[in-house]
Amino acid sequence: MKVKIKIDDNYQIFDYEGDLNISVITLLEKLDWPIEYSCSCLQGICGACAMVINSEPKLACKTFLNEERMVIEDNQITIEPLSKFPLIKDLKVDRSILFDAMTECELWLENDSEYNPKDLDFEYEMSLCLMCGCCTEVCPNYKLGDFVGAPAAVSASKLVNQESDEEHLKNMKKNIKKGFFHIVLNQFPVKMSVPWKSQPKEQFQK
Repeated sequence: MKVKIKIDDNYQIFDYEGDLNISVITLLEKLDWPIEYSCSCLQGICGACAMVINSEPKLACKTFLNEERMVIEDNQITIEPLSKFPLIKDLKVDRSILFDAMTECELWLENDSEYNPKDLDFEYEMSLCLMCGCCTEVCPNYKLGDFVGAPAAVSASKLVNQESDEEHLKNMKKNIKKGFFHIVLNQFPVKMSVPWKSQPKEQFQK
């Protein structure tokens, strides 16, 4: 099988002959070449290993070779770093911009949280966001001006139901409206581009 990996704006091609019932992360470990990438849990929980695999943003630890159409039909796989974040090296990117956006939008609780039992299912769905950046990879609005992206909106959607400080709640709503909703409105290409079952668009509309 041919393995194409984007390194320094060029594609390096490796040959792999072995078991196809392995994840992309395992494949990278087996290649006879030191390739930089991010990973942590290897269980699809932390989101650190997000990258572009066969032109789709995916978690490398949950993407298996024997399930990839390009592998099955063409006996090859292409692996690239996420393109919306600064490149550190090889497949490793700096996603700190996602967390900076949360700070800029003041996405934290000033007082003890308040919650309604009726909101728990919704808040659980929103807590499944891994902050992996897969949704931003396919979003044409991301990196345009001050657009903060869906991860910040996901976090805000939980906090606005829990914040008891009225002034801080007002600031959060103002910031997320400015950084997200006034830009995205009816454009939502993140469907099917998140590694969790719930779709952000349907949840935000609630």
